Amino acid sequence: MIPLNIAGSDVVLRGGRDGVRDLFARRVNGCLVTRWEPTPEELKILNQGGSVELWCAGTRSHPPVALKVAEHEDKQS
Repeated sequence: MIPLNIAGSDVVLRGGRDGVRDLFARRVNGCLVTRWEPTPEELKILNQGGSVELWCAGTRSHPPVALKVAEHEDKQS
């Protein structure tokens, strides 16, 4: 997955090591919202019935999370 710059971003989680990109986020109702785009290979897997995995670093606690689909920002009203 490719992290995208989300419209209205007001938080940047800095990457920089091991090829990790900066992650731009927008605060919405106490949540940080980020946008991701599947690579062509990932999209092919999804179109063939694949699924999305969520990985969280660490094992002591897990924050509440949600995954959803969003239209391209140019198509949102």
